[in-house]
Amino acid sequence: MNYKIFGAICLGSVEQELCIYEVRSGGTIRTLEKAATVLPLSTDTFGGGRISLESLDALCAMLKKYREVMDSYKVDAYKAYATVAIREAENCDIVLDRIKVVTGLDIELISNSEQRYLNYKALAHNEGEFYESIKSGTLILDTGYGSLQFSIFDNNALISTENIGLGAAKIISDLSRARISDDQMVYRAEEMINSELINYKKLYLKGLDIETIFGIGENILYRYWAQEKPELMRTAVDADIIIRECEDIIKKKSSEISEILGRTVAYSRLLPIAAMYYKRIIEITGVRTLYFPMIDFTDGMAVEFAEKAKLYKKGRNFENDIISESRNLARRYRCNTSHSEAVEEYALLIFDAVKKFSGLSKRDRLLLQIGAILHDCGKFVSIKNVDECGYFIVLSTEIIGLSHAERKMVAGSIRFRNSSNFDYELAAESGDPIRLAKLSAVLCLANALDRGHVDKLKDTKVTVNEKTRELVILASYDGDLTLERLAVEENAVLFEEVYGLKPVFRQKKRF
Repeated sequence: MNYKIFGAICLGSVEQELCIYEVRSGGTIRTLEKAATVLPLSTDTFGGGRISLESLDALCAMLKKYREVMDSYKVDAYKAYATVAIREAENCDIVLDRIKVVTGLDIELISNSEQRYLNYKALAHNEGEFYESIKSGTLILDTGYGSLQFSIFDNNALISTENIGLGAAKIISDLSRARISDDQMVYRAEEMINSELINYKKLYLKGLDIETIFGIGENILYRYWAQEKPELMRTAVDADIIIRECEDIIKKKSSEISEILGRTVAYSRLLPIAAMYYKRIIEITGVRTLYFPMIDFTDGMAVEFAEKAKLYKKGRNFENDIISESRNLARRYRCNTSHSEAVEEYALLIFDAVKKFSGLSKRDRLLLQIGAILHDCGKFVSIKNVDECGYFIVLSTEIIGLSHAERKMVAGSIRFRNSSNFDYELAAESGDPIRLAKLSAVLCLANALDRGHVDKLKDTKVTVNEKTRELVILASYDGDLTLERLAVEENAVLFEEVYGLKPVFRQKKRF
């Protein structure tokens, strides 16, 4: 059989979706069935911090039906992810356990950066216009009911990605707690939106010309247009047309929207808020063209499954986008570019040399590379406390495509970029102290090789002598390397402890 049936379940903040896909070799993905249920979990989490018993019962009943649909299709595999409303609920663990007991479904939590990454993969897989558009200023606007993700591409590279809490459900929850009346809701929302977007423009859009927006993700606005204005979807649309459509929606009453959508008034209140933030984003960015390809999270889940099942070979190297974003972060925090590049080169040389002895993966190599790029970012805050400041900068900065656990690993390697500071008890915060020790040991040694920040060792070779159990660092530089020798000796202890290899520093003889 050259195809598989895959079930994708997304437990979103407002809507919970099931999609059944036929995934064929070569990457062809066809939707067989789609079902969505409106269950505003965000009201519970954003309003009271916990998923209520009533919502949990309704969620389990819905998931039992979704399970029956998957069984009827005899799916070869399924994946079920829970997003922010469950992830941030105080009783998250109880919710996941109840679902497992009642429905038999395993629900995984997914971080915001991982979720947006899958959406981006779906866009790259399905939209030919995407590759042409990102040659110049392009904004991927990934909307959710809790937040919006702004990812900017230029010259075929990911420039920046930022998450802003402007999701329609989040805005309404915040304003409801302030007891804002319904007739004032949109106007107060506009104030909130303007404040966030103006700050975003100052920080991230300076000097950039955004020509195109791709609107993807969960959004009541897309649902409304797909029903009422299908001509706007899956094609290039002029920005002025979208502004007029948004202005028309903003004027509508919730009762009128409810009648059009056939949904509750509470759900319909989200539409004018979504229209408001879209209108202001267009005005502030000055964008000229928009695409709404109707791509959401479950589509990204299907692409992820196709890759893992080896039915699809990705056409774009997404890891390069993670690295590109990391380099831009390093520039934002004014890292020494030449030094970071040298440390990155040495770190990868060492990693590749010891791979056989490390038990580390290709993904760990990527995490090490990101740590090398960002290892000096803490100097932006404090020269004295570089390591701790760098740790907290990375820990609090989303890097699209990395899970929270992976970001903790990168942050931890930066925290212990000097091996004399390595603390296994503190490293346990990463969730895997031994893995962190291995990554930190390589980063420490790589940093030591550019102790003078002048890249003396650019032609260095790194090999392993299995007989003597040595990591041989062979430098072609024939000048003085006293500082580098001392730095390697200082950082050898941790490396030898975790790899069983003693770093030995040598210079090629000159005749």
